[in-house]
Amino acid sequence: IIGKLTEKIPWLRTKDSLSIPNDLEVEGTELHFNDRNELDYLVFRVTEREGTREYQGYRAVRLLQLRYISLEARRDAGLLQKMRTVLRGLYGAQVDLVYLAAGVFKNPNVGIVQCYGVAAFSPKKDEAIQRSLRDLSALRAGLVGAYRQIRLEPLSTEVAQWLARALEQMPYAIVAVGHPDPRENARGGDSSMRDPLVSGSQGAQQYSIQQNELLFRGMSSLEEEFLLMLLTNHVRLEDITRMLAGMLEDTSVYASRQLGTRAASFGISLPAILTGGLAENASRSYGTNHSSGVTQGEAATDGVANSEGQAHTTGHASTRGWAHTVGISETDTIGSSSTVGTAVSQGTAHTEGTAVTDGTSHSDSSGVANSHTDSSSYGVNGGVGGSIAPAGVGLSANVGGNANWGSADGVVVSSGSSDSSMHSVTHSQADTVSQSTTQSQSNTTSQSHSTTQSEAWTTSGAETDSVADTTSTSTTQSHADTKSTARSETDGVGLGQSIGRGISAGMSVGVAPSFSLSNAYQWQDDPYILLTDIMRTQRKLLDIASREGAFYTDLYALATSEQGIQAMMGLIPEAFHGTEDVVAGVQTRALTDPEQAYIGLHARAFTPSTRIETIPEAMSGYTDSTLLTMLQVAAYTAPGMFEQGSALTTQEETPAFAFYPDIPGNITLARQWSSETGLLTDTFLKLSPDRHFHTAFVGDTGFGKSIAAERLAYETTRFWHYRTIVLDFGQGWRKALNWPGMGTKGSEDSLGHVDIRQLYPGSPRPLRWNILQVPKRIEPGRYRSMVAELFANAGRMGARQLGFMRRALTELYYEAGILTGDPKLQNGPLGHLQDEQEVELIRYERQSLGEDLDDLHPGTLLESLSPSELQVLAVYRSRKLDVSKWVDRLRTYKEKLERDQVSRTSLEGVLLRLEQFSEGHMAKQYGSSASGTGVEDLGLMGNADNPWGVIVIEGGAEMDEYSKAALLSLLASILYSDAVTRRRETLAGKHFPPMQIFFEEANKVLTGVSGGAASDQGSGDSGNPVSHLFQTMWRDGRKYNVFLHLMAQTVSELPSGILSSCANVFVFQTKDPKDRDLILPHLGRSEKGLVNTEYKRYLARIPRTYAIAKLGYSDDVFWLEPVLVRPMIIRSNEPSDLEITQELGAVSLERTASDILATNRSH
Repeated sequence: IIGKLTEKIPWLRTKDSLSIPNDLEVEGTELHFNDRNELDYLVFRVTEREGTREYQGYRAVRLLQLRYISLEARRDAGLLQKMRTVLRGLYGAQVDLVYLAAGVFKNPNVGIVQCYGVAAFSPKKDEAIQRSLRDLSALRAGLVGAYRQIRLEPLSTEVAQWLARALEQMPYAIVAVGHPDPRENARGGDSSMRDPLVSGSQGAQQYSIQQNELLFRGMSSLEEEFLLMLLTNHVRLEDITRMLAGMLEDTSVYASRQLGTRAASFGISLPAILTGGLAENASRSYGTNHSSGVTQGEAATDGVANSEGQAHTTGHASTRGWAHTVGISETDTIGSSSTVGTAVSQGTAHTEGTAVTDGTSHSDSSGVANSHTDSSSYGVNGGVGGSIAPAGVGLSANVGGNANWGSADGVVVSSGSSDSSMHSVTHSQADTVSQSTTQSQSNTTSQSHSTTQSEAWTTSGAETDSVADTTSTSTTQSHADTKSTARSETDGVGLGQSIGRGISAGMSVGVAPSFSLSNAYQWQDDPYILLTDIMRTQRKLLDIASREGAFYTDLYALATSEQGIQAMMGLIPEAFHGTEDVVAGVQTRALTDPEQAYIGLHARAFTPSTRIETIPEAMSGYTDSTLLTMLQVAAYTAPGMFEQGSALTTQEETPAFAFYPDIPGNITLARQWSSETGLLTDTFLKLSPDRHFHTAFVGDTGFGKSIAAERLAYETTRFWHYRTIVLDFGQGWRKALNWPGMGTKGSEDSLGHVDIRQLYPGSPRPLRWNILQVPKRIEPGRYRSMVAELFANAGRMGARQLGFMRRALTELYYEAGILTGDPKLQNGPLGHLQDEQEVELIRYERQSLGEDLDDLHPGTLLESLSPSELQVLAVYRSRKLDVSKWVDRLRTYKEKLERDQVSRTSLEGVLLRLEQFSEGHMAKQYGSSASGTGVEDLGLMGNADNPWGVIVIEGGAEMDEYSKAALLSLLASILYSDAVTRRRETLAGKHFPPMQIFFEEANKVLTGVSGGAASDQGSGDSGNPVSHLFQTMWRDGRKYNVFLHLMAQTVSELPSGILSSCANVFVFQTKDPKDRDLILPHLGRSEKGLVNTEYKRYLARIPRTYAIAKLGYSDDVFWLEPVLVRPMIIRSNEPSDLEITQELGAVSLERTASDILATNRSH
């Protein structure tokens, strides 16, 4: 039986040894690298032979290594099906896939490297290179389309060199043939798998859910270097169809031999008969016949037929129409006029004049026109009909309807800007005597021609519904009467005579013995049954291949040692062998030394073997190739979920974020990242003025907050002409000096719009600012409280320390006559104008307002002055104050409280923080000065009619954190309060640009810093009234065209309500759990429960310079989803101190004559 089975199944017959053809010559090899030292492509100059044909040309190979596939792929049961779709696409694009899996464990020690690539052959080198590039694009697109966020990168130089060495030096090779069994299960584990030895059911007979991972794990444990290479060549569908037709014919022959019937029978019969006869007879006859008959018949027939019918018909028709209409109209106009006139004039004139004219104008215009047209029409029709006829009655009814609609949209955006200036001086003197007689006649003929073109896009649709009901009734009646009469007569005469003779005799003898024997049975041929099953499996695979295509597939395995190649011989069947829908399972074929050299040569050139298979009726015509379906090839080439290697497989995919390709706006902030492809795109995140709001840039240090903030500051300042104040806690913003389009050489008005000032002592451009001088637009009492509260907040001081500071400032302000609106002061010795300087100050104020200048003299009572005049006087008198006086007054408090140890301790904490402002360079920089800077005008640069610009206030590293926090918070409060007052002034016609303030290290500026000095406050900013001050700024700032932007590392330490007031936010990597809980609701994601946890985890692994951006200020919910972006960095050099002073000039702290005089007068 075994012999017969071997003879009937072709691939079990004993095979002759296979010859090694001379089918490949490699004449040259080139490796090309790109500018990043990555492998670009390989080129082989080859001569290939197959049969009697020879092909000379170039084979170009391009490879991409798998660098990342998401963790979700481990749980994806459709992993192989996705690869199947990729292969189906490659087959349609006629791309030959190359798959490599390499174990790189020595020089360098990388682990498993999985590569996907293409091979292209052409007689011309350039054509082969270009074709391989096109094919690689198809491969990359297919893999990215199937596996979300997969990352493929070119091979590094080290891996490329290892690959070249492995192909040249690995001496051991084997070939794998047969059909792999695709295991379509999730690769992350399945707790429902059962032991097939226990359950015994077919459903439990499962294989390991992993495939190539088994091979990778086994070779990695041995640290044996290897190279697994898979080469595919697509087979034409017509060839597959011919294979299928031949297979069907062969299968039917074997199928007809599976069953049959056998039978046997026997019988005998011997009959014999003999007959004879003789007879004689005579006869005569005569006959007469007469007949007569009458027949009458009568019949009556009545018939009735009744028929009824009913039909119901419903009809629906949908019509869509699209029309593009172009219209042209021409208009001709001809006009004619005739004018006749006569004028006589006489005159004498003497004229002298001088005119000086100066004029400047600037106009901006912009317009947006939108049009939208909707049209619709509806109709309903119906009808009823009936008929009456002799044969029946009919009734019919129908109802119909139609609807048409159309829409058209249009938008026109226009903008314009013009600047003009004029200066003229004219002197004239003239004596004129004139007499003139003028006659005029004019004939005017005008003709105009206009041509109008119009174009319209129209979309229309119609919906028609009809219903018909038909009822018919038919009744038929019939009646017939029939009468018939028939008469017949017949006469006949007959005469006949007959004579005959006959003799008859007979004999009959018969013998008929019978015997029957039969035997029938049914037979079947099991070898033919088995052979038919195998061939039907082949037919099934060919049937699948005839619908989606198939590849001739070569699978080569190379190793550096005998142990490695022996391990591969066991691991390949273990990983890929199976019995489901396979004809021949995966088998590894040991090779002789000449065969190993032959396979090694083809592997080095990425060229498939052409050895012919000598077994008849096999699926493949080649020894080392197997015809595989898409799913079978996918079993080999699906990405392996194996972490020890160059591919990252344990990281979950990036969560889904919105993607807005048409976001409105005229400034550009960042580039959007696509969560579908996992790639950074060239689609920009834009912002329009109507969506600009307070913005928070939050995240851990070093991840790009300043990059995003700088971009926002640059774009809004340059293109929207905002007034931008940057409170730089360090000195990272000074590169603004080199921002394009902002300096004197690049700005549109050729004026400088950048300034840099420093807070730290010894700086090249110090901000010379008397911090006790009352600002122009802030009431003195309010400013006194503001200074005390902010300086206390900067050091996180308590209520007792705040009380001492405020009390000392109140006394100083009262003694200097600064609280000009206080009734107590007005009734005291400083309750009137002290000297001519104060009189001139008030007179100038009244003159600027156009008021009466009389009744002003030294001694004029303050209660007679207006609030604005009192404010001007308070600003003037506060110039004499100095921080050192504040410190001295606090020292006197301490000396008087010898027995109150608690108060002394509080005062010591205050003095330790404030004393530095009264010493050294800081005493000069922040003390009294007639030439100090009015901080309320910072950032107003350029043309006085249209001031704008950016000023950077650097804190620097030389200054302690308390001083920077106190000064920057006070500066921000002054600017905000000043902007609130300016907003009212704009209602009177004045122009002030919108202002925005950027807070670097906002946590420290807003909540203060901890120091070694004593503080009587518990912790943080709980109960601190200053937090409410900042909340008011963030809550109401936009009403006054003030935008506040914070940069913070720890969101949870910000005063409550600040983050929620920032409608726009850029979130960078944030790892603190409390911070992430505060950020998620801001992004519209839940921070509780089990939902949206992927977003919470992603916050802790956002890449550097990437951010989640949400522009949340919009009246359309469509635009409110967060977007993953990469802010665009401004490429500019950071200037040195010398470059800053060369560009902007140095600022000296030396006392001027006016400073000395002011100091002497104060004493």
